[in-house]
Amino acid sequence: MNYKQRFKDMPIDKAWTNKSDREYFIKEISNLAYGENTIERGYTMADVIEVLKEYSDNALKWELGE
Repeated sequence: MNYKQRFKDMPIDKAWTNKSDREYFIKEISNLAYGENTIERGYTMADVIEVLKEYSDNALKWELGE
């Protein structure tokens, strides 16, 4: 993947361009959504995103006292 630095004082972390680092990131994020072995259990990327958005929305509501 190619990323361009957009802000002078904020260089792109090299992990974004390292395949094994990206794989680790995907695995860890997936596991936050559904627990261990999310990928191996057949959940899709869309499933993971949907759950993480729900968690984020719920956290915001809690923070705002709703």
